[in-house]
Amino acid sequence: MFHFQTLEARLGSLNRLLERFMPLITIGGVVTGLFFHRVFAPLKSFVNPLFAFITFSSALAISPKRFFGALTKIKPIVLFLLWANLVMPLLAFALASLFFTEANLVTGFVLLTSIPTAMAGYIWSGIYHGDEPLSLVLILISTLLGPILTPLTVKLLAQKAVVIDTRAMIMSLLVMIVLPSLAGILINHAVGDERTKKVTPSLKPFAKIALFAIVTINISRIAPTLIERATLAYVPIALLAAFLAFLGYPASHTLGKIARLSLEENKSLTFAASMRNISASMVLAINYFPPITALPIIFGIVFQQSICAIMASVLYGPKRKEAALETG
Repeated sequence: MFHFQTLEARLGSLNRLLERFMPLITIGGVVTGLFFHRVFAPLKSFVNPLFAFITFSSALAISPKRFFGALTKIKPIVLFLLWANLVMPLLAFALASLFFTEANLVTGFVLLTSIPTAMAGYIWSGIYHGDEPLSLVLILISTLLGPILTPLTVKLLAQKAVVIDTRAMIMSLLVMIVLPSLAGILINHAVGDERTKKVTPSLKPFAKIALFAIVTINISRIAPTLIERATLAYVPIALLAAFLAFLGYPASHTLGKIARLSLEENKSLTFAASMRNISASMVLAINYFPPITALPIIFGIVFQQSICAIMASVLYGPKRKEAALETG
């Protein structure tokens, strides 16, 4: 006889195993895509559905009541929007323009920092006892504004060098992020928070596997070009991507302290402002820009989770409560 409890227990064990190697999942996807690009490149039509599944499964945990309750916290919301949507893209553009002359490469750094925040920020906030409803609000606001702000930011900063299909980019973000998010929230509201909490843990390992598949497929599509052009010139690109991934944590944490946010609010601000839905930027880079544009994003994928783990421990201590680590 089939027992759902047994299946749930096994999925929970698989999820805990994947959590241990979470920073390696994205790196493994990059390596697999590079070496087995002929196998995975033909699967490009699966990317958007896989991404929509990750977003949907994460959004199931968001109830409208928690969302509206945190909307009154104006100060952290404004700080988040200013840092994530104004300061970071401008800083990335300035630094990339200073060190690189290739316009499409500069565009890659702008795209890396102008994409909406990642669902992983909510999970990290939970692990470190942050303000989880506030994290949900920041993620949803960022996601809803993404189809407007991301194309607008890239177009304003790269308008002389790149022709952007803004409408197509907006549609991609709607399909990958906004619509699945709204569907998850509406189902949460219709079914009830308690029932969705019983379902979402079983979806977490599949979301991590889907992330691995997305990274692998996207990398495989540009692997021949990357391998052919691989030189030591990639090193400064990697270093700048790592620096930008690192910078958000001390900067946003300091902003929160200056604004006198509570420690819980500050943790939520720090994770949301520092992490990006890099898989979404990879999809956009692959579909609408030359292959070189994806280079900063690839290195962002490599560094984001590991730098988050290090900086979270440095800023808030090594002790964490048990929670599943998901990504965006």
